[in-house]
Amino acid sequence: MRRFFYAYQAFLDRLEKAAIWATSFLLALLLANETFGIGCDLLGHSIPWITEVSVCLFAWVVFLGAGILSRRGGHISLDFLADRFPPSLQFWLKVGYALIALVVVVVLVYWGGQLALFVGRFQKSVYLQISLFYFYSSVPVGGILIGLNSLGAIFPNPRREEMTKLGKIEENPLY
Repeated sequence: MRRFFYAYQAFLDRLEKAAIWATSFLLALLLANETFGIGCDLLGHSIPWITEVSVCLFAWVVFLGAGILSRRGGHISLDFLADRFPPSLQFWLKVGYALIALVVVVVLVYWGGQLALFVGRFQKSVYLQISLFYFYSSVPVGGILIGLNSLGAIFPNPRREEMTKLGKIEENPLY
């Protein structure tokens, strides 16, 4: 079983690295697109498709980013309260978090996938005539990432030593 956990955590490491690169690239495109849009507005020109591209990029950045954050517990949480509980109860809190996250994942993947398929069949963006499937498919993809990373958060990681309070502060300076 230890071998499975090791392989799963290694898989999540590679997946996280790919998702971070993809999200960084999309965020750079979003920044360039917005800068271009602001520049055009200042010069008195209006390019209507900039909004469509921005919405698509923003949706992908948000859902990929949510998937990345779910592995490290980067979403809003009450760490200061959970850290006061005994380790056995902390484990069960993590399991409860993962179960709730998996319910959210099922909703995101199922209904997000249904919406992406339905909208993708019948609707296109106004100016670029791109299928809206590409806009809405960010929801199930982000949901899958959240699910995989939420499971990885509760599975033991045989490669990592016990993280100290100092290590937690170094990992998240806002802690």
